[in-house]
Amino acid sequence: MFYFDNFYGKKILKSSLLADFDCFFTTREFVLTSAQRDDLIKDASYNRALLLEKTSCDEICTAKQIHSANISIVENNKYFYDETDALISNIENSIMLLNFADCVPIILYSPKDNVGAIIHAGWRGTALNIAFLSAEKMIDNFNIKPSNIIALIGPSIGKCCFETDYDVFDKLILDRLDKSLYIEKNGKYYIDLKLLNKNQLVKAGIQNIDICDYCTCCMSDIFFSYRKEQGITARHSAIVKIKRG
Repeated sequence: MFYFDNFYGKKILKSSLLADFDCFFTTREFVLTSAQRDDLIKDASYNRALLLEKTSCDEICTAKQIHSANISIVENNKYFYDETDALISNIENSIMLLNFADCVPIILYSPKDNVGAIIHAGWRGTALNIAFLSAEKMIDNFNIKPSNIIALIGPSIGKCCFETDYDVFDKLILDRLDKSLYIEKNGKYYIDLKLLNKNQLVKAGIQNIDICDYCTCCMSDIFFSYRKEQGITARHSAIVKIKRG
């Protein structure tokens, strides 16, 4: 179950499945990446410093996201990954961050193995099976049992607001008979990206999955929404800290 909490006075979103770990999603109150909002540059800089201070980490590991299925395993002392939409790490006392403003944010974490991942799954990444491929890579590279992994599918644009034309629908919906994945109305398609990504995780063997019901477009007072704000917006983030062993 998802619930709002606070990180030293800043509103964040957590899941009861990982309540005791620093794995969470930020809100507009805790902006870490200003993106198109130049007026938030100072806030983002302050909040990044706060995040590092309170998690006792030296640097934030992040990436240039390009809506791909490129996945990187984090290396010691390397904090930036070019053209990457998923990060996987087992480096103790390190912190990872990816950014979102309608795309699906996914956190994977195995408390038993102390390995975590963040996945940026926009519709293009979803069509390329990035959630499945990331889970598979995490499982194979670190010899993890899928039953050990907890998955959090965070706030993103919902089926209520993700209106697409047939070309996007055709790339995403392979099972036209599964009407839980989409609604067709007046020649448009409303697609459930969260459920599509959940299905990919289940295919990888992960069963312990928490899905956030919040739609970023409907709730743009709490989260950033690229669609609702017509591209002039900052980003909320998914955060994973790999704990000390």
